[in-house]
Amino acid sequence: MKDSKNIVIGLLCAVVCIMAVAYAAFSTTLNINGTATIASNWNVAITGIECSAKAVEGGEAAAVTKSFTGTSATFNFTFNQPGDTGTCTVTVTNAGTLNAVVSNINVSATDGESSDTELTADAIQYEVSGIDNGTKLTANNGTNTYVINAEFVDALGGAAPTNAQKTKTLTVTIEYAQDLTA
Repeated sequence: MKDSKNIVIGLLCAVVCIMAVAYAAFSTTLNINGTATIASNWNVAITGIECSAKAVEGGEAAAVTKSFTGTSATFNFTFNQPGDTGTCTVTVTNAGTLNAVVSNINVSATDGESSDTELTADAIQYEVSGIDNGTKLTANNGTNTYVINAEFVDALGGAAPTNAQKTKTLTVTIEYAQDLTA
């Protein structure tokens, strides 16, 4: 009986030693070192703007000037009388390798000085069309276009004075994010 107790005690000691070694083996910190390289690039920008302005028949020429950097475009519409209009078509190109999606559209306008103080701040109205939040822009030279329309409206309820030249500067900034749904 004594021998069997000694054998059991010896086996229990052996099991405890094996468990200690196994615990030590599984609780060791594993360090993995390596290098990852991402071969994608981001390159979304306005690549062109085409504008035209049209005066009311028989009126003085209406004008629009434009400039752009990155994904922000600025337009300065100068009109002489109600009915004058301007249109700009903006082209945005994704020359990168990641698909993009419109995440935010910010449009701000600033009225210029007018020689007729009775004109309201809304004498020149504008509309941005062809682009919305969520509009997708594919990688590798995919393009989107959006249109800016501006019009000198009849803010006085009748014919505006001939010296009522009105200007409005409009800035449109489109923010893009990586399209993770593709």
